[in-house]
Amino acid sequence: MKVNDINKTILKESQMNDEEDKDNEPQQSKLKYIIMVLGCLLMFGNNYSFDNPQALQKQLTQDLDISISNYNLLYSAFSFPNIFLTLIGGLIIDFLGVRFGIILFSAIIVVAQTIVALGGAFKIFWIMLVGRIIFGCASENLVIAQAAIIGKWFRGKELSTAIGYIMTVPELASAANSFLTPIIYESYKGLTYPLFFSVILCIFSFVSAVGQFIIEEQEDENEEQKDDIERVSFKDIKNLNGTFWILVLICTLTLGSYIPFLDDANDFLQEKFEFTNVQAGKVLTIPYLMAAITSPFFGPYIDKVGKRRKIILITCILFTLTHFAFGIMPNGKHGQPNWFSVIPLMLLGSNYALYSCVLIPSIQYIVAQKVVGTAFGLLGMFESIALAFFPIIAGYIVEISENPEIGYSNVGFFFSGISFFGIIFTLSLYIFDKKGSIVLDFVNPEDPSELEKQMLRTTKSESSSDEDDDDESSDEDSDDDQYKMKKVCKSYASLKSKKLLTSPLLRSSSLQN
Repeated sequence: MKVNDINKTILKESQMNDEEDKDNEPQQSKLKYIIMVLGCLLMFGNNYSFDNPQALQKQLTQDLDISISNYNLLYSAFSFPNIFLTLIGGLIIDFLGVRFGIILFSAIIVVAQTIVALGGAFKIFWIMLVGRIIFGCASENLVIAQAAIIGKWFRGKELSTAIGYIMTVPELASAANSFLTPIIYESYKGLTYPLFFSVILCIFSFVSAVGQFIIEEQEDENEEQKDDIERVSFKDIKNLNGTFWILVLICTLTLGSYIPFLDDANDFLQEKFEFTNVQAGKVLTIPYLMAAITSPFFGPYIDKVGKRRKIILITCILFTLTHFAFGIMPNGKHGQPNWFSVIPLMLLGSNYALYSCVLIPSIQYIVAQKVVGTAFGLLGMFESIALAFFPIIAGYIVEISENPEIGYSNVGFFFSGISFFGIIFTLSLYIFDKKGSIVLDFVNPEDPSELEKQMLRTTKSESSSDEDDDDESSDEDSDDDQYKMKKVCKSYASLKSKKLLTSPLLRSSSLQN
């Protein structure tokens, strides 16, 4: 059999497979949206429980007789182990599978939050710290597993949209924590009930994890792809490009100016802006609600227009201005809250929605699918450094200041400075990494249009202007040949996986040729 005949056979069978895939599209679409809903519910208990200390900041410092610095240890203890363990968790996900990771980490969260609740019930601070350490180890890795599974089902032009919708329910969970937890505490006059209510929500989320596990397992069995799954190697990790590392730094600084700020926001609102404890809890629902409301709009918009580098730059600028506003805003006076502080809180939530809808998908577009877990593990390692040390620094700034009002103003300036460095690293994508990062501006970086391909070729030629014209043309021809070869190989692999190239006659004819 001639090579052309083989290609025709592959093409014909590929067309048949495309028709089969079209028939399966409604079922696939239904399944992926079920996965998305379960993903939302999976993170509900995690987000609600993570922010428990923030909603009980005053109560914890009073009931346990601890300082602000000791209180911040509840968040630092959450993040310190993840400086190393998120990388291990990412490797577990890539080597053992995302399904295994989701079940394992969601189960550990239930156990960890139970330990935290027991520590609060008996008013033993070190037990709460132990629970937060275990909770942190599992929580960050659960986020990585969730990102990997969503990337698997929605990778392409729908990724930002999916993440935008998935953000909504977990952010509502954080808002519910800020609203409900102080009320539950005031109703029962103790830490026991609000903390064990979180345990119940974590169990509910574990049930959602089981649902995701069942769907994923059945889907893999139906596609018969278990033997064909690519496994990650350390060479793949070594080859992560400069764009990835720049994005990691931007993500670290951006998230580091959001979560640690909200860790102390309850006391911030009470000391600087004169809110009561219950008022502060209600006002703190604003950033979470804004993130939940805006993310379903930001995600589809980003998928539609691309331009991710520009949106990342806008995100960093907005974070810088928002925290600066917290620093310069007037204090509340004589028990009268400064309600204008609601405005930067609204901006803060919207900024976080932009972060989640643009930066998280950008990481997935830059790396291969088989190393997504490891890539997010590396990202989690850097972010955990920020989440571990920034709360300690913020607490120290408050304690060394003349009074809490001045201290919290300085905290606003501190986080504004952190966000400013994010602007600098984003500009480096344009100046030093234009060739590697230009794909982020494409509508679908994995399937660029002809115009986008031309932009990519132009950028490559500009960055290698010292090369000969003949070499440039040969490189383009090589790229075209590689593209065609990949397409043929992909079709061949598809046919092989579906046992359409297992005919002895076809194999022998191919070998004879």
